Amino acid sequence: MGRFAVAGAPTVFLAWPRRSCRLTWTPMAEKKANFVPVGALDRRPPSKRELLRGLVRQAPFVAKNFQLYFRNAWRRHVLRTKVVAPYAVTFYVTHKCNLACSYCTQKEPEVFSDELPTRKTIHLLKRIRKETDSIVITGGEPTLRADIEELTEGARFECKYRSLLLITNGTLLDRKPRILRAVTGLVVSLDALAADPTNPLSKPAALPKVLENLELAKELLGSPRRITISTVIEQWNIAEVERLLDWCGEQGFVFAAQSAQMEKMPNLALLQNPQYQALVDKIIERRRKGAQPINGTPRTIATLLRFGSFECYPTMFPRVYPNGDVFYPCEPLRKVAGNLLRDGSLKKIFSCGKEIYGDIPPCQGICYLFGNVLSHYYVNDFWGLAGDFIR
Repeated sequence: MGRFAVAGAPTVFLAWPRRSCRLTWTPMAEKKANFVPVGALDRRPPSKRELLRGLVRQAPFVAKNFQLYFRNAWRRHVLRTKVVAPYAVTFYVTHKCNLACSYCTQKEPEVFSDELPTRKTIHLLKRIRKETDSIVITGGEPTLRADIEELTEGARFECKYRSLLLITNGTLLDRKPRILRAVTGLVVSLDALAADPTNPLSKPAALPKVLENLELAKELLGSPRRITISTVIEQWNIAEVERLLDWCGEQGFVFAAQSAQMEKMPNLALLQNPQYQALVDKIIERRRKGAQPINGTPRTIATLLRFGSFECYPTMFPRVYPNGDVFYPCEPLRKVAGNLLRDGSLKKIFSCGKEIYGDIPPCQGICYLFGNVLSHYYVNDFWGLAGDFIR
């Protein structure tokens, strides 16, 4: 899976209340060129009463956003540091994977750590829970861990995480069905709808099984809106990503996309491809009109897929490896600043990291992970970001 399925990736959602788009999607067999009902493209802005009801329904998450906003404003403008408080943590439960995707950076990690026993891993999850109520479990392929069902159940019901997302390639979900009763959401990595059995370690080869498991997930989770289809855009699959976008709309899944990297840098050649630019326009326009559920806002999507400038605050979405190692300031830079089981808290580890490595450097253009792009808008334009999500 690696970083790129998150949002990485990862895939992180701000919990601002959004009006619902209840669309009746046309089945694939009856698909027409314009499958979005015309009425869905002419939605009125939510009324003040609807916004107030949404705020009440989402009160714990709204409170969290405001609390973090003021804490981080203090850090940025009074303490003059870019080391901000965490919003959600990405936890790598394993480095192992049963596929070998071309763009994955986790196949042979430069920094490696051993998996902890089940109870010690849950103890680690409790340490993380003291500083955030949101966690993203990833890998490697997390369903390869023999105890992944125990870990997800421990995270949700023992540690009491309010938001628990699991990122997976979807091939083994039927073997670990208890996961789907514990997580609040599922992120499934999928890069094409055309099956290709020629490379058994590729996602196209596993497509039939993934589609079968998506049906299972939809049934057990109770809503397709709790499933995000995360796709990585490369030159070869631009047309397939467009098909995935339409298909997600038909199925009711949330669509998420980001581009692959070439040696830790974005593939800027994509910007010269008219088909890629048209695809990005289509994604942004559908998100702007509320035609289907799409991760992000029009501005965050444009920055992510058109490689716009952004100021990264990676400690907002810190990354923890299987043994509890914590990266500073971010996983792509491969610098470990401490271990949660030894040092006790992210706050302490980030403080030590700043002493050892200095403040967070300006490094636009290295990763273009969704969480890092989101952190820019969260810190620099909180009110605009909130308005974008509400709209």
